[in-house]
Amino acid sequence: MTSVVSDMLDRKFDVCFGHGDQNGDGVMERADVIALAARIIAYLDAPFDSPKAQALLVAFQNFWENVSTEFDTNGDGLISKTEWREGLRKFAASGDMYREGFRPLAEALFALCDADGNGKVSPEEFFQYQRAFGTSPENSRLAFERLDRDGSGSLSVEELLDAWHEYYTSSDPQAPGNWLYGDIGPLA
Repeated sequence: MTSVVSDMLDRKFDVCFGHGDQNGDGVMERADVIALAARIIAYLDAPFDSPKAQALLVAFQNFWENVSTEFDTNGDGLISKTEWREGLRKFAASGDMYREGFRPLAEALFALCDADGNGKVSPEEFFQYQRAFGTSPENSRLAFERLDRDGSGSLSVEELLDAWHEYYTSSDPQAPGNWLYGDIGPLA
């Protein structure tokens, strides 16, 4: 892996690590992941007892079980930034890890984003989702423009799932999925 590709993936992985480390103590733990799920539900104005919100909570719990088993190499119940990067590199090389660990979470997350259930995420729904991750309005707009590959003015759930997969796995500096959380800096 070239240093440019490695640097690009590390920057994307670090953005995601920052999302997951909700209390800012430099490691991810189960409580952080559940706090992130609660934050997303709140920002998307979903009732916590709704089926979609409950599905997201379960998906985040399952996500933690999968990634902590794979990524927590020292068995301390925490995932350091180094463990996160190393685990995501393995994940990027394995379709099975994506299907088992990440895709169910992505599906639950985007089902919640699609508040009206029409199979599309409107700009407003996408911007609400982005706010939960602390993405600036400007970066949210840039991300939406890049991810709306067909120029329809909305994002299909499949477009978003593809973008999420690209974000975590692609070493292509031009991949639209690199923009999932806005600008991460120069990619090439």
